[in-house]
Amino acid sequence: MNGEAGMNGEAGMSGEAAPTAPASAPASAPVPDLGLTVPAWSLHVAFVVVAVPLALTTAPSGPWPALAVLLTAVAVAVPRWRVAWVLIAVLAFSTLLEPGTLTLRLLAVIAAVHVLHVLAAWMLVLPATARLQPAVLLPSLRRLVLIQVPVQAAAVVLLLLARPSAAPWLALVSGAAIVGLVALVAALLLARPRA
Repeated sequence: MNGEAGMNGEAGMSGEAAPTAPASAPASAPVPDLGLTVPAWSLHVAFVVVAVPLALTTAPSGPWPALAVLLTAVAVAVPRWRVAWVLIAVLAFSTLLEPGTLTLRLLAVIAAVHVLHVLAAWMLVLPATARLQPAVLLPSLRRLVLIQVPVQAAAVVLLLLARPSAAPWLALVSGAAIVGLVALVAALLLARPRA
């Protein structure tokens, strides 16, 4: 009897050990070291940090600052609505409200709308609850810098060389470009998703 009880006890123990073996196997598997990670919602914070100061300086009066702040809030809350690109169009349009002279704000808007575009694209593909390795953002940041250096230089040269008589012509070209951008954004926002 003792032998049978011992065998039953061993069988019972081995039967109990079998279900716990697979559960302990994944725990013993090595966990990959991802290095430094940050929460993906930090991209949303970065978007706000870039957009709100520009929104508050879009025009000294009128609805533009409030509209831009509202668009910023919606763009961060629901990135899939693609409101960020409407905000970019509003910020670009706001540059037409100031004279066509070289200002720090104008150069900041040129750089910031590019930064907002990149941040908005990242917010679209990364859920706010995800973890993010900052190193994966480096190629995009490198491209941003490589584009912005010549663009900023060209903007400075164009604005310094522009005569007052040429300013209305440049404003018309800028306005047409912004209208085209808004039409493109509207077409993208209204397009049906592809299956």
